[in-house]
Amino acid sequence: MLEPEEAILQDHSACLRTLWALKAGRAPREGVRYLSVGLDGTIQKLQQVFRQAVQGRAQILWLIGDYGEGKSHLLRLVTALAEEHRFAWAYVVHDKDRDIGLHKPARLFQRILWSLQWEQPSLNLLRFHREMTSPPLYDRWWRYELPKKLTELTEWLKAQGWQGLVICLDEVENCCQFHWNQHYPAWETLNHLHHHLNSPVLLCLAITNSGLERLEVLWRYYASNEAEVFLSSVRDNGVTMPDWTEKFALPLAGRIYQLHSVAFGWKPTISVEKVAMEASEQAKATQSGRWRTFVQAVVNALEREHQKVVAYQPVATKPPEPVFAIPKTLSTPSVPVPPKSSLPKIQPGDRVEIVRTHFRGFRGIVERVRDNELEIFLDGRTPMRIKLPLDAVKKLR
Repeated sequence: MLEPEEAILQDHSACLRTLWALKAGRAPREGVRYLSVGLDGTIQKLQQVFRQAVQGRAQILWLIGDYGEGKSHLLRLVTALAEEHRFAWAYVVHDKDRDIGLHKPARLFQRILWSLQWEQPSLNLLRFHREMTSPPLYDRWWRYELPKKLTELTEWLKAQGWQGLVICLDEVENCCQFHWNQHYPAWETLNHLHHHLNSPVLLCLAITNSGLERLEVLWRYYASNEAEVFLSSVRDNGVTMPDWTEKFALPLAGRIYQLHSVAFGWKPTISVEKVAMEASEQAKATQSGRWRTFVQAVVNALEREHQKVVAYQPVATKPPEPVFAIPKTLSTPSVPVPPKSSLPKIQPGDRVEIVRTHFRGFRGIVERVRDNELEIFLDGRTPMRIKLPLDAVKKLR
């Protein structure tokens, strides 16, 4: 019997989506518990954080790691645990250019609401309709009101059967790109969240090591010494991925090996030990992003082996149809030929590009086809699923 985290091995489509995400260098939305090799201690710490949040003690958790070292995996792990603990969750990317972040708390709250609605479509958020549709242009007072608004939102969610709220704010290092007069508003928002946030709320802030070091200097200069002291304490209490070592190679490669077997219905012809060894050599040769390098190397190696099997697989041929002579005196009846459909033949797993609607130009992966409607998982930093008519996309090679 499979363990709960191994349930993904029962879902062919989920295995495919997970492999596509790994190949692209992204943390998968599904199977993250199954792929969390070497994170037993981290999972125990996160479980403790959730237990404290359930008791009504708000938690602010910092996830620290450089690009390619598993920071996004930790965020996805938090969302997976949130679902296990019956917490509603939102995933927001800090984006200075779109005014989404700590320096613009009203727009940050708006994006949290929309992410909640997207990830949990059954939620009733009518109470926050005004905040979702028309955030204030001048939102200074939101720096003080954001903790109250999040508490109000959490209580509204609890009334609908949820245990609490999880907010994942990714790429906080983008605060380093602020104009000089935006640093103090960002610090003030974070400071009020730290001191006044209550109720079962878990706020996860993901930042790179270099971003944290840079932000300590900037906030000391533009905000206050208190901000520098606060950020310097973050490193001691933050959650990080363990450094990559060869001891993780074989078990992680073995799990990706199983995903590939289920996704493509085949028994890989290359041994998992060989795949793990070759991928580990590539990971050791790189200076940074070793976790990502290893995972992509394993996926690519299995894909190359699978292509060899497909290329040399014999193709079954049908026997020739018998030819019957038709007497000249008889005319062959005309059989109406059904018109060929002008819509593209698209199946789940195909990569497509959207050619009309306001999503024109976006690309993604088809997850479901129903009649003349598609459900597509869009590429990009922020995960998004949309439904479109079949003729609104074109299939990519």
